[in-house]
Amino acid sequence: MIDHITLIIFIIIFLFSNIGYGFIFSRVINKEYLSLNIGYQGLIGFFFLSVISMFTSFFFAHSFLFNTSVHLIGILGFIVFIKLHPKFSELKLLALLVFLFWIGVYVYKNHDDFAYYHLTYSLNLSENSFIVGTGNFSHGFRTFSSLFYYHSLLYLPLIKFYLFYIGPFFVLIFSNFILLSEIKNKFEINKINFTFFFLLLSFLFINIVFYRIGEHGTDRSAQILLLLIFYLFFDLFYFEKNEKKIFLKLNVLLILIFFASSMKAIYYLYLILIPFIFVKKRFIKKFLIIKNIFLIIFLSSSLFLNLITNYLNTGCFLYPAEKTCLVKQQWSIPKSEVKIMATHYEWWAKAGGGPGYKHELEKDEYIKNFQWLDNWIKRHFFNKVSDTLVGIIMMCIVVYSMFSLSGKKNNVINKNKYLLSYILPLIFLVEWFLNHPAMRYGGYVLFAIPLFVFVSNFLEEFHFSKNKIYLNSMILIFLTILIFNGRNLIRINKEINVYKYDIIKSPYFFIDNVEPELVHKNDKFILYSTKNKKMCWASKTPCSYDKNLKSDKFLWMNMVFRNEQ
Repeated sequence: MIDHITLIIFIIIFLFSNIGYGFIFSRVINKEYLSLNIGYQGLIGFFFLSVISMFTSFFFAHSFLFNTSVHLIGILGFIVFIKLHPKFSELKLLALLVFLFWIGVYVYKNHDDFAYYHLTYSLNLSENSFIVGTGNFSHGFRTFSSLFYYHSLLYLPLIKFYLFYIGPFFVLIFSNFILLSEIKNKFEINKINFTFFFLLLSFLFINIVFYRIGEHGTDRSAQILLLLIFYLFFDLFYFEKNEKKIFLKLNVLLILIFFASSMKAIYYLYLILIPFIFVKKRFIKKFLIIKNIFLIIFLSSSLFLNLITNYLNTGCFLYPAEKTCLVKQQWSIPKSEVKIMATHYEWWAKAGGGPGYKHELEKDEYIKNFQWLDNWIKRHFFNKVSDTLVGIIMMCIVVYSMFSLSGKKNNVINKNKYLLSYILPLIFLVEWFLNHPAMRYGGYVLFAIPLFVFVSNFLEEFHFSKNKIYLNSMILIFLTILIFNGRNLIRINKEINVYKYDIIKSPYFFIDNVEPELVHKNDKFILYSTKNKKMCWASKTPCSYDKNLKSDKFLWMNMVFRNEQ
């Protein structure tokens, strides 16, 4: 029972701390951000904490003392700004959402990469300051995420590392808050355009498809943000006329793109959306004003921290892009290996290999000239892509049927009204398909967005009574929450039966008991590995899978590098 109470208390503390840092960020960067709802404040605070974590990691470990100080500031920020800018109705909605989705918190089995490096990476940051050359530990440590840095700040007495999976739950809660708040606002002002239905379909999608928090990793949270990014883009491009609101929403759009990109670098690609807003709204001169200087500095700093962290991990500014490995350092991953790994990632994304199988063609041949396509269709399209597509199509059919049967179609239809809303998502989908066609690299939402746009555009052509809009929306929201809880109940029951999850005794996730092995030691640095080739889990840190490493100093930091002898 004590563990359950501990879990609840710390999740609430961290939730409020996120919001507190969102308010602090808003107060410092631009006071106009204070008008944003708690959902946006929570996501902004999450991103702000991640950047703070990345910067401070270069100087000291994220210990109990440091993390306690960080969250005391966050809670204080929350209290002060709630007092100055009362949002009690929003707090009620937030509390309701946390209660309704709370079952998602209980996770016993996390995804496979969690034991391999996700947990260990965050724990290493909690117990040690930044180590140059961490990419030499294994290839998993070369592709970091801001989620790892955020989780390292959750290392506190009593709860220890047992909330190093909770970041995606916060992203889900804050995103749900934004989606429902925007739906409510559009309903109240009778603005039932295609973005209303896009928001509703997005709410269905993320809670039905991404219901399992333990499987989110670094991928699904960024894809949830991508749905919010496209909503803001559509709303800005087609509907928003108020200059002040354009300015505010454009800032939020930029923050969300950089936030998603800090989790997965491929999402920097979506900065392409910004010039479309500038051109359509003729806004670029008004954007480059003194008021935005602090935001530009912050976002530039987050990008710099991403690049420098990549470089100090691997010797490449954007691993595994070989061309970004400019200057060979003692800790650098050899360029030949970087090139091999780049081919390997593309080969894996194109279904060249996986558990229990490997295509007969060599990797560099397999990925060329669509030689991968037939195998990708057999191995990946069926059944990962096809199952997701069926689910998306079913959602679209249900939503379209419910609303179209209760509305009257308008006689005048402008088929080219939202042409760009079709073209851009399809361009991004084609880019995904040609270069990295694995669902975890954005595939889930890139299939969903074009279909959601198609259905939403059709539904906008109907006229509905306000009562019908309200009733249909509430039914769909209720069913979504019911499905989320039902699927999680089934999951937990499986974890109890198959993995012996004693949820009554303890709500915490499974940790394998790994015996550490000392592999390197000098006067100032100790490096561990594990015996019997086991994964690092929560073993002593720093934990490396390569046992043939040496250490030295680089500036004020410890550095590891390969023992070439």
